[in-house]
Amino acid sequence: MRRGERQLTRALAWLGCALLLGLWAVKAAADEVTGTWTGAVEAHGNYFLERSTRVIMPEFKLELESPAGVDVDVEYLVDVISSASIAQTGSDEDDVFTEYRHQAGAHLGYELDIGEPLELTAGFIFSSEDDYTSRIYLVNAALALWDRNTTISAGGSFTDDTVLSNADPLFEDGRRVVTLNGSIEQVMGPTFLLTLGYSVSVLEGFLANPYRRALKGPLPFPEDHPRERTRHAAYGKLAWFIPPSNTAVHLTHRVYVDTWKIGALNPELRVVQELHENFLLGAHYRFYIQNSAFFYQEAYPAGFDGYVTNDPKMAEHETHLFGPRIDWRLAFFEDAGMPWLARGWAVLTFDRYLSSNVFGDGYVATVGGRLPF
Repeated sequence: MRRGERQLTRALAWLGCALLLGLWAVKAAADEVTGTWTGAVEAHGNYFLERSTRVIMPEFKLELESPAGVDVDVEYLVDVISSASIAQTGSDEDDVFTEYRHQAGAHLGYELDIGEPLELTAGFIFSSEDDYTSRIYLVNAALALWDRNTTISAGGSFTDDTVLSNADPLFEDGRRVVTLNGSIEQVMGPTFLLTLGYSVSVLEGFLANPYRRALKGPLPFPEDHPRERTRHAAYGKLAWFIPPSNTAVHLTHRVYVDTWKIGALNPELRVVQELHENFLLGAHYRFYIQNSAFFYQEAYPAGFDGYVTNDPKMAEHETHLFGPRIDWRLAFFEDAGMPWLARGWAVLTFDRYLSSNVFGDGYVATVGGRLPF
């Protein structure tokens, strides 16, 4: 067995043990306090495949709410990314390169009563690869008004990244990101929910890829991006439940602009149909279109003096993502004498991904489940 396969096997075995331990722990905790602890445990396996890249991502999440009203979320995931790469393998031609990204995070929340419910949340996410380390610090406040018919949220995050290069042991740089966001969620009636939001992110530091090369004439040069970028995003979502047919419809639209002169539109439609109290069938379609960055060119002339990139995400392109989703409640465990498992849900998604950029088309799939307690 190759080294990468052994690492993947160990990661999956660790995740399975953690899941079993989490199931046992939360079930025991709920029993010990006569059911006053609540929460859920989740586990998913995610798969992405396109022309030159394959990603396998198992993830695990545990949610707990204490009798005192403290919310605790803990999550872990590992990305196993296999892609064709000349720079990272040291070869003179494309070869398959596999890397691993481990991510762990925790969130802590508490609801205060200041005349109206105010939920405060803080979190930390750590992500690590052999050539990249990221630390994200998050805070958020959500104020519920008028019997929780209106919720106003505001928050922010700070990201501190360290970037290395496997091709150059002397290379080290960093990037920092400050993000501020706000949203308002309004109940419009018995069956309508409207959400509006806005976020702004300021990025500074190394914003390119240390392995990617752009051609100036016939010669390759290291990719060179501006070291500052400001990103703006506004979004809206309308959720509509149709009681006679037990159908839910979600309409979402996101508008994006940044100081690299990229603008993007991203509408999405989701429909979920209850076929049985234990079975939901859904489908969705997402469209994304953007123009190119101001410094992107398909070819740069020899001696060009300016920013250069070979990143397909900087080019004008559009993508389509669509597919079904199945949610199935595991009610049959009730007859098997395991009522606590009968509250769980299994989830299966399978999406087709069509893109006009050089990454090409692909597939995205998820299989997993959620067990509330």
